[in-house]
Amino acid sequence: MKKFLFLLFFVPILCSGCFDYTELNDMAIVSGISIDYLEDTYHVGFEILNTVNKDDSQNQPKVYLVEGNGSSISEAFSDATLEIAKFPYLAHLKTIVISEEIAKEHVKEIIDYLIRDNHVRNIFYLAVARDSSALEILKNTDENNPVASTAIAKLIDSNILSNNIAASLNFEQFVTNIIDPRKDTFVSTLKIENGVIKLAPLAIFKEYNMVAYLSEEESVTFNAMSGEAKEMHFKVSCPNDNENFIALTSFDKPKSGIEIEDKTVKISTEIETRIVENHCNMDFKKVETYEKIQESVQESLKKSMKQLMEKSIEYDSDILKIKQIYYQKNKKDISFTKLNYEYEAKVIINRNGLIFEVEE
Repeated sequence: MKKFLFLLFFVPILCSGCFDYTELNDMAIVSGISIDYLEDTYHVGFEILNTVNKDDSQNQPKVYLVEGNGSSISEAFSDATLEIAKFPYLAHLKTIVISEEIAKEHVKEIIDYLIRDNHVRNIFYLAVARDSSALEILKNTDENNPVASTAIAKLIDSNILSNNIAASLNFEQFVTNIIDPRKDTFVSTLKIENGVIKLAPLAIFKEYNMVAYLSEEESVTFNAMSGEAKEMHFKVSCPNDNENFIALTSFDKPKSGIEIEDKTVKISTEIETRIVENHCNMDFKKVETYEKIQESVQESLKKSMKQLMEKSIEYDSDILKIKQIYYQKNKKDISFTKLNYEYEAKVIINRNGLIFEVEE
């Protein structure tokens, strides 16, 4: 009897390891998804990794695409899976690209569907397609970038170390922002230029709807004001000659802060830079030369900060989380558009190990 009970207890445990198990070759590994909306219909595309055996892999494409349509997002996803003779595996998802129409009108439906699907890991990137359909972005591959979704994820990741016009915000963070009544959010955007996928400036949201695109300068400034910009580029006129210029590049992340006193918001940013290109006929052995250049860069940065904040107010999109900071301090809500704003920029030029700085 004891032996019988022992077997009765352990056999189900030993067998359970095989339950719901699927061989890799029986899976359709979805790396990227495109979602468009046209004529009251959702159009989706799945970019699926080709998992053929090594012996059969010669001259085989890295990915293949299947498409589906439906009056709802769930119908479109189901329709796309009808073309797949394997189990669709979404845990490897790298990127979802959505069209402008989806971003402006249908983000809530997309979020609702994806967060209910327990097969999806919400750490993928969401991006908006500009001046093209989302499917066109996903189809844009070449020998150097045979998997569009992976190429897009790498573009966003490497952007942190380059021009900083994108945001390394994954879907889970995007959703966390969008459902918080004291925050608004933003996403990276993509365009096709000369047949190549490129990053474009950020799109900003008010609640669930995309309301505007930032310019390239505004996107970089936003990343600086939020303390995320790894590298920024400045080009200012020579203090003694408006016909010529000097170019500088920042290094390391800026030191940024937001302080609120009564109804006044003070936004500050401190950036260390180095000169990378000089067309000024000035004496660079003198500290005064650097002081004048720093003043020019600081004024340029303050102007950009003010311009970004004015756009944020114009579209009532609180991407800098002013409402949240105000509530944490005062335990009450307020419209961030009704507050007063002051800007402080500090630029430090590093030259050959010597740092010259000017503070306003």
